[in-house]
Amino acid sequence: MNEENQLLKIDGEWNEAYPKRDISALDRIIADDWVCIDGAGLVITKRQLLDRVGSSPNYLDSHKFDDITLRVFGEAAIVTGRLSGTGRNGDDTFHLEQRYTRVYVKRSDRWQAVATQVTVVKGG
Repeated sequence: MNEENQLLKIDGEWNEAYPKRDISALDRIIADDWVCIDGAGLVITKRQLLDRVGSSPNYLDSHKFDDITLRVFGEAAIVTGRLSGTGRNGDDTFHLEQRYTRVYVKRSDRWQAVATQVTVVKGG
């Protein structure tokens, strides 16, 4: 499998793991020194993300990841995409529209995410 296909596969695994709350898959994909700026502008660590995913009262009932692009720069890569979905938080429903950027680095022949930026799309 070439580098691009391998990266798209890993990023797709992240996209499937997140709404399913698959902590073990996210733990494997995300580097221990990963950092994220979330949709609220907060800086979060890998541990905080895994805790958040595992304990969030929000559930995505439907979701779609699309508009995915990949750029590879040797041992680094950038993936951008869009997440659209609907879900619920208790009795309340919500619509989610986000754009994201993920940075992957190849370490010891293994690609892992090292940084993420999430932007909430207004009106989404």
